[in-house]
Amino acid sequence: PPPPTPPTHACNKTRSLSQWVLSAWEATAAMNVVWVQLLGLGLLMAVARYVENQAAMRGSNRKPLPDWIERAIRVLFITILAGPSMYAFDTTVIGYPCLSLLLLLYLPSYLDLSEKRASRTPAARKWSVWKLLIDRFNLKYVADAELPEGQAYILGVHPHGVLPIGCMMGLTSELKDRPDVGLKTRFPHIDFRILAASFCFYVPIYRDVLLRGGVVDAARYVARKVLDDGKSLMLVPGGATEALYGREDRDVVYLRKRRGFVKLALETGASLVPVFSFNENNTYTVLGIDSPTLDKIKHKFQAVTGISLPVLGNILPKKANITVVSGAPLAVPKVNNPSDEVVQKYLDEYIVRLTELYEKYRETYNEPSTKPPLTVM
Repeated sequence: PPPPTPPTHACNKTRSLSQWVLSAWEATAAMNVVWVQLLGLGLLMAVARYVENQAAMRGSNRKPLPDWIERAIRVLFITILAGPSMYAFDTTVIGYPCLSLLLLLYLPSYLDLSEKRASRTPAARKWSVWKLLIDRFNLKYVADAELPEGQAYILGVHPHGVLPIGCMMGLTSELKDRPDVGLKTRFPHIDFRILAASFCFYVPIYRDVLLRGGVVDAARYVARKVLDDGKSLMLVPGGATEALYGREDRDVVYLRKRRGFVKLALETGASLVPVFSFNENNTYTVLGIDSPTLDKIKHKFQAVTGISLPVLGNILPKKANITVVSGAPLAVPKVNNPSDEVVQKYLDEYIVRLTELYEKYRETYNEPSTKPPLTVM
């Protein structure tokens, strides 16, 4: 005979119990996901705090971090940046870990810390592709004074702009068919490197282009090594902060608190050369310059990464006529442990030289030529 049918209320009770167990399991799984996300967020915040305190991404004035810590931060960064998208592409589109394998093959180059050692040859300066950008911005380099041989120089380029196009294209390129562009084209005896925020070397591929362009980490010990090796330095003293004040109607440089490059010149005996890139700020429209709320967000982002986060009115840079002018070198004595008074003295003199250079060419190269005198913050 067929087995007796269980009571309906017993089936309902069993079904209810199963649903409750399933719901509890799903709730537990969801809570686990939340806890993992919270732990991950907490880890990222802790790493960001450490990076901010150690200035690991913006060019530290302190001693270098141990290599293993530098590499660990980079592995974490590239894992967060590229790992999920590469894994998703490999599993859902290709069905084979192609991109993941490419990432693993790229890691040795990504983690070699070449920017700390200034060890790569700047071969990219001669790439013909730069001519497209040089033509777009009608770049020209004008030397207002000679830079004699047998002397190391620290060239301070102003302003930073959203992207320092005048510095990167107008001064670093070495194209045979463009003798009006490039510092080394005008002064072949000057072997120089350019400083950039450490964060730039965390970005895959972009870091390799920078390294091949002779760009090195902006950490003080790296800059000192370059000068001790007999090379010159090119830097943007206003840095990421100056990029936040880029206006098309007037030129602003952030310089009065930038004593570090002057102290470096005094410690090494390198001459200071003021350089101004006219119409640099005409390539982008920066919004919200006077917004206190945006200022807090932008400065916090800068404190962690070392790069600025301006709010832009255009994504691609607009066409502009950029003319880069270098002034006469300011000779400084070689002083071990220069006092604050001595550093301030030569910073003040440097500001005077830069202002005079700007006034001399303000109406010649500025667009519009009616821009007011240079504002030094």
